[in-house]
Amino acid sequence: MKTIIQLHKGDVSNNGQVTILDEDRLCYLVKSVSKGAEGYRTISKALVQEFVSYIEQHPDVPINEVRFKISGQSKIDKYEYGYGATLGVMAKMVLGQEGIIRAASATKDTIIQIQPNKSFIPYLTALRTKPFMLLAGISGTGKSRIVREMAKACWKEGDPEYENNNPRNFCMVQVKPNWHDSSEMIGYVSRLNGEKFVVGPFLRFLAAALKEPEVPYFLCLDEMNLAPVEQYFAEYLSVIESRKLNSDGTITTDPIIEYVDEPWYHSLIAQLFDDEDRGASRRLTIPQNLFVVGTVNMDETTFSFSRKVLDRAMTIEMNEVNLHGGLEKGTGNEIGYIGNSIMGDTAEGCDVYEDNRDLCDQVLAYLEQVNSILEGTPFKIAYRTRNEFLMYAVNRKALAPDSQLWQTLDEMTSMKILSRIEGDSDRTEKPLTELKKLVEEHIVNAIPPVEEGKPAQKSISATKIDEMLAKLKATGFTSYWA
Repeated sequence: MKTIIQLHKGDVSNNGQVTILDEDRLCYLVKSVSKGAEGYRTISKALVQEFVSYIEQHPDVPINEVRFKISGQSKIDKYEYGYGATLGVMAKMVLGQEGIIRAASATKDTIIQIQPNKSFIPYLTALRTKPFMLLAGISGTGKSRIVREMAKACWKEGDPEYENNNPRNFCMVQVKPNWHDSSEMIGYVSRLNGEKFVVGPFLRFLAAALKEPEVPYFLCLDEMNLAPVEQYFAEYLSVIESRKLNSDGTITTDPIIEYVDEPWYHSLIAQLFDDEDRGASRRLTIPQNLFVVGTVNMDETTFSFSRKVLDRAMTIEMNEVNLHGGLEKGTGNEIGYIGNSIMGDTAEGCDVYEDNRDLCDQVLAYLEQVNSILEGTPFKIAYRTRNEFLMYAVNRKALAPDSQLWQTLDEMTSMKILSRIEGDSDRTEKPLTELKKLVEEHIVNAIPPVEEGKPAQKSISATKIDEMLAKLKATGFTSYWA
């Protein structure tokens, strides 16, 4: 079957990655803000045609592997024109597997083309910034349900997974109080009847995500702090910090289990991958499309989080309850279709700074004032938090173009600054009091006046600081996790 290329000037892929700028040469714009990758590129129609033809004939081959499969089979240099991920998106646009938006004009400012429910923007932005999130709050507020709904929101209406309450890109793991090592999550080496690896649920789900890189996969750790996270999830906490943006726009990590030429490692790979996906040196890195979300109930039966965990996660508190919400039948997916837009394309602050200097400089000015207040305390922030502030600001603008700076500062102050503060009056009273003044100046005073018929907007971080100060006054001790 010979497909005719039918992309036109102004066509935009539904995740904003590809914009066609020149119909004749299929000149496109690389949307990932990668080092050395952003800018105008050209690609021949013949090369896209080869991709399309191969995909039609081999539908089971993952699209990110097509370039390597056809390499050397024609006179066209596969490495001259562009990156495999971008070629794959263009091929899917031709085949109708990737939605096309007819853009009035193609500019460098084209943004992600999705329309999620605005109340879920903080959750989506947090995961685009860092694929590790904690949802904290009282029991029964729908924390695990939100994770399930985000997984369902990745599918379009009409897809078999759209109506599935347990789609294949969602996995729930109930944390047990007796977990004090990683054997229950990652697995372990058994030497009974030969050396083999007993695979845990995390690695099985990770392998499934590796096989389907264009689909976001959500792992929900229910009651995450019933056991010490640093003990049963140590490998993940270490490896998640090795995330690096590559020149082709992909984000990779170090292997969560290092390759060794031993029987147990080969048994592990054999259990996770089919013959064609295996390789003697297959590396189990954390894929870009894998998101880990832990639900947290803080009471006397649970463990508190160390700063090691809090520094690596995005934290959102869920304590507000609308008793009238969710009573209507057939309300459908509350989030709205998000596709794979939740998958981030940055790993560090330097990946966004050059192209967003004005916004980033405003965020940095705020953080300098925060650190001035936290000077001399164990709560002072460093590069990891700075990077996440910058990426969050840029990602929020991409997901919600009408985002205001105060919203970014408000949400991130609660997620990454206040969540780290706990202690007695000597340790916390002065920092919290000074932070309250800073929040009022930069956030509360920036909130627009109430419009008639609309609910009043309020500052998340200002409200939380008041709660923490009230608890400090009443008990002499305070914590974000009260």
